[in-house]
Amino acid sequence: MKSYSKVTYVLHIALIEIRAAESLKKAQVFADVMHNVPMMLSNERLEPEIISEIMTKAERQGVDQYFSKLFEMAEQKSADRQK
Repeated sequence: MKSYSKVTYVLHIALIEIRAAESLKKAQVFADVMHNVPMMLSNERLEPEIISEIMTKAERQGVDQYFSKLFEMAEQKSADRQK
């Protein structure tokens, strides 16, 4: 069974950011970066492929540093769970 723990963690945070966004522009940027993730999960794409696609879109939108930090946090949470 495939593991999507990093992607689902980042999707969770992105949805919270969209809900809490004080500007429509910020919500649109996050939605643009993440809107294809559910379909990629449904199609059972490999997690590294999904992460790569997210990061490509994040870079295009100028939020790649933020998403890199989210994936670092997701990696740490994953490592903590395995201890």
